[in-house]
Amino acid sequence: MKDFVGHFAPLLSDFVALKHSLGFKYETEADELYRFSKFTVSFELGEPSLTKDLVQAWSTRRIDEGVRNQRRRIYPIRQFGIYLHNLGHDAYIASPHRNAQSFTFVPYIFTEAEMGRLFAASDRLFPNRNSTLPLIMPVILRMLYGCGLRISEAVSLKNKHVHLVDGMLEIKNSKFGKDRLVPMSDSMTRICRSYYQFVHVNSSQDDYFFMHANRKPITSDNVYRRFRAILWESGISHGGKGHGPRVHDVRHTYSVHALQQAAKRGVDVYCALPILSTFLGHASVTATEQYVRLTTEAFPEVRAALERYCAHVIPKVSEHEAD
Repeated sequence: MKDFVGHFAPLLSDFVALKHSLGFKYETEADELYRFSKFTVSFELGEPSLTKDLVQAWSTRRIDEGVRNQRRRIYPIRQFGIYLHNLGHDAYIASPHRNAQSFTFVPYIFTEAEMGRLFAASDRLFPNRNSTLPLIMPVILRMLYGCGLRISEAVSLKNKHVHLVDGMLEIKNSKFGKDRLVPMSDSMTRICRSYYQFVHVNSSQDDYFFMHANRKPITSDNVYRRFRAILWESGISHGGKGHGPRVHDVRHTYSVHALQQAAKRGVDVYCALPILSTFLGHASVTATEQYVRLTTEAFPEVRAALERYCAHVIPKVSEHEAD
């Protein structure tokens, strides 16, 4: 725990402790809040009041500061302001800076036909004895889509985490510091077995499942660069940096397609949402709501199912509340 200073020190400590208790790592944000606590020392505050002047002084874009860093400084202060307000303290709640980029990103949802083209293009990658990526990409793309993994989770898998007998993936220390088990389909399990038998002839259980020829793990950036080439070969245009489609959009696509299929089969969506939330490793069902919104926009039949079963469960979220 950070040794916060100034008038807000006890409240900042309690706030970060709350975040940790909810399963958030909250390390980078805690560092920003520590710097904020030191910043407040120069202000004459008779009590821990998060004033407008204080927040705006902290939020002002610094000389030679990029938009991304400015946004990173503002966001935890906004959350802290909401926390103080809920406790009954006077607090000015920061808004995203008018010159900062939006906090929201609309993911690209691939169609089933587009996913088929991505898989076919990855299968056509030319083998290279100096690189294992032509062997990895067909497997990892199918894993992201078939299991809904984050790319960081996929590249962190070790052989001992991929259970090829019972078709199960063991995800360790994911985004919210949680472990979970993710089942694979029979076809995905067979693909992983074939890949393992070809790549890991002399590997140990502690080797990474997706690794370079020198046994070092591949990175998310390695996958992304190849993914851009696969998009091109698939006839799917890319909007440039920051616009996608991104590798992470394959996970979004899995989620939307899963809800679509559930609605088509007549599955009670009220029951499907917490299952999907657990499968994805979300901290709560609320985090899964974004996929519901994307699904209902694309598939009217899902909207109808949600209105029948979940209207009282998933509240409408304003732009500010969604931050």
